[in-house]
Order: sequence, then structure tokens, then C-alpha cells
Amino acid sequence: MLFMDISTWEPKNRDKILEHFAKLKVPAGIKIVNQWVDLSGGRYFILYDAETAEAYGAFNLPWTDVCTVSGVPVMEAADFMKTMGKYK
Repeated sequence: MLFMDISTWEPKNRDKILEHFAKLKVPAGIKIVNQWVDLSGGRYFILYDAETAEAYGAFNLPWTDVCTVSGVPVMEAADFMKTMGKYK
């Protein structure tokens, strides 16, 4: 399932965030689609596919000491329209 996460952090945690990125290991069951950084600072966006809830947790839990991760399941709009069409 695809997830879009937005991670936010306080400016005082910038160095800790950089340390986390340097040590980042993507767990089994996670495939990163793309990543973006807010150029004004303090936010990071990532789109990824998580095979299981366990993979989702393993990917996000290590960040909770330095930032807030808000994740939502997402689907491409065309796929959503096909899926919703089945329920008419």
C-alpha cells in the first residue's frame, strides 16, 4: 500500500535529523517511490510502498524521537476512480 508521510521537526532538532538520515536503513518491505524536502526547512515528504504494517512501523518508529511523522494511505487518482466505479 502506498503511503505519503510528512515529517516535521523543530529547528533545534536539525542536527539530529541529519544524523538520522546518515544512518537511514530502509527495512525489508519498504520501497521508496520518491522524496522531497521543503526548501524553507522543517519538513520532509516521502512517498513509499509498505508491504505490511510491520514494515510501516519499522520504517517510522526510529524517527519519533526527533520529529513528528504524519502518514496517510494514498492511491493514484485514476486508480481511485476505477475502484470507486465498482461501488455505483
